[in-house]
Amino acid sequence: MNTQPTNDENSAWKSQQAEKDKAADALAARQPLLANSICLKCTSHRSIVSGKGSVFMLCQSDSTPSNWPKYPPQPLTQCRYYDHG
Repeated sequence: MNTQPTNDENSAWKSQQAEKDKAADALAARQPLLANSICLKCTSHRSIVSGKGSVFMLCQSDSTPSNWPKYPPQPLTQCRYYDHG
C-alpha cells in the first residue's frame, strides 16, 4: 500500500500552508512590536501563531550559526543573515 501523498494532495497542502503563512504574516504586521521588525521582510522567516494568538518569528536561514536563536528577540532592526530575496 502506497502512503506517499499524490501530487494533488501535496499541492493542496502547500497551498494551505501558504495561506496560513500569509495570514500569520498579516497578523504579525498588526502587532506593534513586530511591525518594525525586518524579519517580516526576510525571505527566511516564518510567522508562527500560538494557540493563544501570540506571534513568533521563526528564523529559517541556512546561513545562521548554530548559536543563533531560532526565534530572535523582537523587534529585530538589523540582522547579518537578512535575506531580501
